[in-house]
Amino acid sequence: MTLNMRPQAEAIDPTDVSLRLSVDPVLFTLIADRLHVLLRKRTWPPFEGVWALPGAINPPREQLKDTMLAELASLGLGDIWVEQLKTFDRPPQYVDGALTVPGRDPRGRVISVAYFGLVPIGRELAVDDENVRWMPVNHLPPLAFDHAEIVQYALWRLRNKILYSSVAFQLLPPEFTLTQLQRAYEHVLSEALDKRNFRRKVLEAGVVEDTGRCTRQGTRRPARLYRFSHLDFEFR
Repeated sequence: MTLNMRPQAEAIDPTDVSLRLSVDPVLFTLIADRLHVLLRKRTWPPFEGVWALPGAINPPREQLKDTMLAELASLGLGDIWVEQLKTFDRPPQYVDGALTVPGRDPRGRVISVAYFGLVPIGRELAVDDENVRWMPVNHLPPLAFDHAEIVQYALWRLRNKILYSSVAFQLLPPEFTLTQLQRAYEHVLSEALDKRNFRRKVLEAGVVEDTGRCTRQGTRRPARLYRFSHLDFEFR
């Protein structure tokens, strides 16, 4: 009987490792009634002088989460809400030795493990660097690597998640008005919401509680301040 055997694979040198991992956080916040994402201008190749997501190559023997937390801590954002987003991998493709599809990183195969997080309104960064800047998501410059794709995927995930969870509260200070909450939803979803309907849903869901305090707005009527009551909220 003849057995069809697969050809033996070539021996692999365990010291020849060309695969690397990067950790790239997509951080959103609200500034002047617009949704922004945090970018950093690269001052080193590749893509020197081009804006990109803040991130780092995962060092050997370090957990990916630890690399991400260290990157956030360097920005003064070590205590924000954050979750893993997706793994982005596009190795270069060749046909007859010729490059047909470039990879996501010209240095070789670098897989990006992306996270996304939300930064409360008014939160200051720990770095004072003109190369680190918040930019409106609807008016971004050309981005390095495939970071434009990563930002768009994170925005899509946020717009979906905000409909079935209370994640929008991560964009707000501890105490907020219902107008601030509604605007957070509107800026993420990029659409206007009916004021009465929104407030009815929020109050009936019990997702917020009245602090008993009001804002001080000069001659304008003070607005009541609320806080998140740590209950899930589904907005449909």
